[in-house]
Amino acid sequence: MAKKLRYLEIAQILKTRILQGEFPLGQALPSQKELSEIFNTSVMTTRGALAELEQEGIIHIIHGVGTFVAAPEVHSDTLSLQGFQNEMDRQKMPVTTTVLSVEHHISDPRLCSLFGSSDAQFSALTRLRSIDGTPVIYQKSYVEQQFSAVIEQYSEDRSLYQSFAQTTGTMVTKGKEIMTPVLLPEEAAQALGITEACTAFLSKRISISIHDKVVLYDEAYLPGPYVIMASSRQGKRNTFKYIINKEGTIDSIDSFNDTDLWEDLI
Repeated sequence: MAKKLRYLEIAQILKTRILQGEFPLGQALPSQKELSEIFNTSVMTTRGALAELEQEGIIHIIHGVGTFVAAPEVHSDTLSLQGFQNEMDRQKMPVTTTVLSVEHHISDPRLCSLFGSSDAQFSALTRLRSIDGTPVIYQKSYVEQQFSAVIEQYSEDRSLYQSFAQTTGTMVTKGKEIMTPVLLPEEAAQALGITEACTAFLSKRISISIHDKVVLYDEAYLPGPYVIMASSRQGKRNTFKYIINKEGTIDSIDSFNDTDLWEDLI
């Protein structure tokens, strides 16, 4: 078995110390020079370890200032595809959120399996996302009942991921998303004001904490008239994003010549 690279060893040690609370959220880490002396290694190796942690969303490096454990207000931007609010902010679209319902004490074996808890109950937050008054996204988010305060204290003007970190003190560092085409179900269609049969993208997303545990699960319907998916591949690098247009008039052919669309994908 190949020996683990030194920078990965250092990254794991620092991650463990952060998990154990030695470096709380928002606190600065020692400088790269100091860390190099602590670990008896080169600054380049230390820099590689920090880059690994920043890639995971565990720390935030401000060049010329220092390296900090990712505080909620910083970390909320690291999962741009994991937060519709963040994605719309990035696309400079004025999005508003309306809470439709809050539910508690939900029992669902499917959720138990997903969260890795055999007998857990869950709380759910159902929201409607609108752009300039036009509803474009119907979303339902789940957390374990022990984190029900995240749902109760949620504010419509901020990301649920930011709310989770600020309420629980637990960072979300990874996310996985699956998009599938479906027929828009009646409940979502009514909330979105769509009266005719309509296709939609169903986004199923899990958010994973620094402890490698699923802490959030989202199901969101993005109706076809308002959404296209754009993907770019170069070598082994594959990136994608979704584009939302409240007018429902996106021309996917013309989009190939839209430089703004492809700028952050290539």
